Amino acid sequence: MKCLRCGRDSAAKIADAPDGSGAWEVYYCKTCNYSWRNTDPPCITDPAQRDPWGQLDAPDALDRITARSYSAMTKPARQDN
Repeated sequence: MKCLRCGRDSAAKIADAPDGSGAWEVYYCKTCNYSWRNTDPPCITDPAQRDPWGQLDAPDALDRITARSYSAMTKPARQDN
């Protein structure tokens, strides 16, 4: 399933309403960690209506974020003598 945030095919349904009513479903993207319910309003589920700040619309945006995060985590700690 295509993620509403990063556009990659890495989202899946992870939960249903616990009462078995089918009232809602929760989806989760394992690439960008975005989650949403099928009952969320369009300002959450429609990228055209969502705040652009939270959208990963550039094809390489997620790769750049991931690379920067990884780089920061792997830098050696500063050694003061």
